[in-house]
Formats: sequence, C-alpha cells, structure tokens
Amino acid sequence: MKRKSGIIVILLSIVITAILWVGAKPTRTIPTVTEYSELLAAFALVAFAFINFISTRHRFLDDLFDGLDKSYIYHKYLSISALVLVVIHNITISIGKKVQISSGIKIPRDPYAMYGSFSLYLFVILILVAILAKKLNYERWKNIHKFMILAYAMGLYHYYGSSDYAALSFGAFSLWMDFINLIGILSVLYSVFIYESLGFKYKFKAIKLDIVANGTLEITGGSIGKSMDFKPGQFAFLKIKGDKNNFASHPFTISEAPKKGEIQFTIKGLGDDTKKLFETLKVGDKFSVEGPHGKFHYSKGLENQIWIAGGIGVTPFRSFLQSDIPKNYSVDFFYAYNNAEEGAYVDELKALAENKQNIKLHLINSKEKGFLTADKILQEVEIKQNFDVYFCGPKPMREALRKQFESSNAKVNELHYENFQFK
Repeated sequence: MKRKSGIIVILLSIVITAILWVGAKPTRTIPTVTEYSELLAAFALVAFAFINFISTRHRFLDDLFDGLDKSYIYHKYLSISALVLVVIHNITISIGKKVQISSGIKIPRDPYAMYGSFSLYLFVILILVAILAKKLNYERWKNIHKFMILAYAMGLYHYYGSSDYAALSFGAFSLWMDFINLIGILSVLYSVFIYESLGFKYKFKAIKLDIVANGTLEITGGSIGKSMDFKPGQFAFLKIKGDKNNFASHPFTISEAPKKGEIQFTIKGLGDDTKKLFETLKVGDKFSVEGPHGKFHYSKGLENQIWIAGGIGVTPFRSFLQSDIPKNYSVDFFYAYNNAEEGAYVDELKALAENKQNIKLHLINSKEKGFLTADKILQEVEIKQNFDVYFCGPKPMREALRKQFESSNAKVNELHYENFQFK
C-alpha cells in the first residue's frame, strides 16, 4: 500500500459516517444544533475505534501506515481530535437542551447522559496524566493507558442509551456505527487483555551476551520452536518474564541480518529498565518477541543514498551491511558517536564496508571532530543527482540535520526515519 493509505482510510470512514448520518432521521424532534452535536459524537467514536485498533499493533498497521512506528503518530493526533470532538459535543448538546427548553419542547429523562460526562472527565484526566507521565517509565505509562478502557466503555454506554438516531436499529447509519464500535471494542479487549499473552509467540533463549560499547549490550537469542522471519531494518518488541528478570515489552531494532533460528538486539542502557537488564540477564535466560514491524529499508529509496546513524541508531544500518546490497545502489554511510568508547561495531563496520565497493563509510567521533552537520556531510559527498537520506538516531539530531539539509542546496528527495517515540 502507499504511504497515505492510513489517512485515506480514516478520512473515508469519516465521510461514510457523515453520508449515512444525512440519510438517518432522529427518533424525536430535536434542534439542529443537537443533530450536529450527535454527528460530532459519531466522529469521535470513529476516532476511538482507530485509536484502539492501532493499539493492537496488528501486522496490518505496517502496511496501512507504512510502518507500525508511524501509526503511533496517527494514534496521537486521533486522540487529540477525539478529545476535541467530545468537548465540543458536550458543549453543543447543552446548547441544544437550552434551545429545546426555550421552544417549549419537553426533554425526556436521560439516565445515560451522566455517563457521557463521566467519560469526558475521565478521558481528560487520563490525557493529562499521560502527558505528565513522559517522565515515568514505559511500563507505568502503559498501565495508565489501560484505564482508557473505562472512559471508552462509559462513552459507548452513553451512546447506546442516549442516541437520538436509534443506535440499536437496523438503519444504515446505526449498523455502520455498530460496525465501527465493534472494531473499537474488539481492539481494546485484545490490546488490554490478550495481546501480552498471545502476541509474544516467538520464544528465544539468550545464547550470547556481549558489551559492544560503553553501556551497550548485545543480546543474541536462539529460537525455541518457531523461528521469526524478518527483514533487515525491522524492529520487534522484546519482553522478559521470570523470577530474576521482569522486563516489560519495549521496541528495539533487530541489529543483525536475518539468520535462521537466531535474533539479535543491541540495547543502550538509557533508562532504569534497560540498565537493570544489564545486571540481571544471563546466558540461558528465556525471552519472548513480538513482531517484526517497520518499513525502514533502503530498497524503498533512490539508488543514491546517504545513511546517517547517531549512537545506538547504528543497528539497522549494521543489519543492512550484513545483507546483500545491490551494486546499483551508491551509499555514503555516516556513523556519529560521542567518543571511541561509545562507538559500537566500528571495526565490524569497517570490514563490512571494505567488502562492498558501493558503500563508503565515514566515522565521526564527535569528541574529536565535533557534531555531525549537513555541511560536513556534503563536503565529503559528491552527489549531483537527487538522493535519499536514511536516518536513525536521537530526534534532536534528526531535526537539526533536517533543517540544515533544507537550508542547503542539496537535492534531498526524502528523509527516511522511524518514530520510536511511542509515548
């Protein structure tokens, strides 16, 4: 599928909702503002269904959004949109009630209305907590998100109890909303109650542990049972459960090219969970993997390319170099790291690049050469034609380079990267 398939499906769902709503008739006489208010509520339910579906991490999301990592961008903005729609719905429904009262129209008692208000308040609280929870660890952040099911359940209860569009009838609009809500319900049930137990179907045993740079652990696992098929550059979720280890699922790039019955992750000790893993994980320990995910691969770009890795972002490019790269590709690979002690796989990368005539390796020790900039890259690269840039590393570094390339005369066709800011 094309990259814009996800937004097309979302917009198409909104359009279908609006078209079917136009053909639907309310079950009682209500003001126009109330009619449109209930349409906004329907849009919010569509948004919630997609939010919940994205949370399942289903393989289909990789194709729909050009990578699971990119689907979380939609997840973020759909959440914001749903919140805005619910707030506007709450305001406009109150306006509609005032119009009915002033017109002398009797308003029937609605015991389900309060659940809509409860849903709104809880949703706002959880959104605020999730924003503040950026400083919490990944597992606590996930647990906070699980409470979203309560807000969603109350919202659905309010919809089916209060809707003036015969929510449980056989009309086209009603049936469409039932379908949308069913997707949302099944998705949230799977992601909250089933995913952790069924999603991690690939089992491995740690057969080798190496410190490949300062604060950087390489974990090599041998498959127990079914081996996982993946492509260079993809990522997967790693989880460890045991008496000594209790490592919640985190996304990591698979750091080596595919090998039958083997998988490898290279992890930088950046947080409390990963640092603790360095101390507790031992050879022979078992771990589970869910995936693979992602569409980060050089074959999607032009034949002339620049690869840029920052720190632990070297992992997908190492995987690329270990695989066969067609000779029609011309690549300049820039690997920037803070100092010699933190440069992972430097010797291996040199050896791999020497065996590939179409790969030029540029090692940037920031302590000696300063930070990598677009000017420094363009001084070492002579590309007259358009080229693609592939980047993996810290977000501030990526954004700085993006701005520098945009302000230069470089003929950058596209900047490819993954969005690992899952929060």
